[in-house]
Amino acid sequence: MTDNRNVLLQKELANELNRMQVSGTSYRLETARLATTLSRHVMVPESLCDREEARQYVKAVSMDLQEDRVEDVAKMLSMAARRAYTTPESAFSVDMKVKLEEKRSQFKTRGLRVKS
Repeated sequence: MTDNRNVLLQKELANELNRMQVSGTSYRLETARLATTLSRHVMVPESLCDREEARQYVKAVSMDLQEDRVEDVAKMLSMAARRAYTTPESAFSVDMKVKLEEKRSQFKTRGLRVKS
C-alpha cells in the first residue's frame, strides 16, 4: 500500500463520510462507510480514478453487495480518488493558467460554453 497516496484517498473519503453524517440519507451514509472500509485494502489507490476499475475492485472485494450498491460505492470511490489524485487548477503554474485562459477565451469568441 502506498502510504502517502492512500492517505490522500482516506482524507477525501473521511470528508465525504462527515458530510453524509451531517446531511446525507442513511443509504448514502452506508455507501460512504463501505467506500471508506474498502479503500483501506486497495494496493494502488490511483487506479480507483477509473470508475470501471473501481467497480471491478468493489465486486471482487464485496461479493455480497447488490448491484446498485456496488455502483454507488464504485462511484464514490472513483470521485474521491479523482479529487485526491488530480491536480486542482489553483496549483497550476502561471504559464499553464495563462494557456488555459487563452483556450477559454478562444471558446468564448466562438460562442461555445466553457466550464469554469
